[in-house]
Amino acid sequence: MGILDFFMGIQEPVEGKYVITSASKPPTNSSVASCDMVGQVSGPGIPARIHEHTSPFTPLDKWPRPGDVMPVVFDRDNPDFLKIQWKQIPARD
Repeated sequence: MGILDFFMGIQEPVEGKYVITSASKPPTNSSVASCDMVGQVSGPGIPARIHEHTSPFTPLDKWPRPGDVMPVVFDRDNPDFLKIQWKQIPARD
């Protein structure tokens, strides 16, 4: 975790997963765009909970779909503060 994550609200980081249940449609004219998504976030010792998330710089070749499991880091005390680990997600064909 870097200094930016601290200011974003992640003070006690937990590696977990975010299972996507819905996501906004990707644009057709950009390689990166904002994506609104809903899913369940969970991690070791943290029960799953529904979470709405907006990722302002979502790569089009990694655009989330329902059923996708996204690796995330989130705050143990407040899972609303989460960061998707885009570098760990393979690009789609």
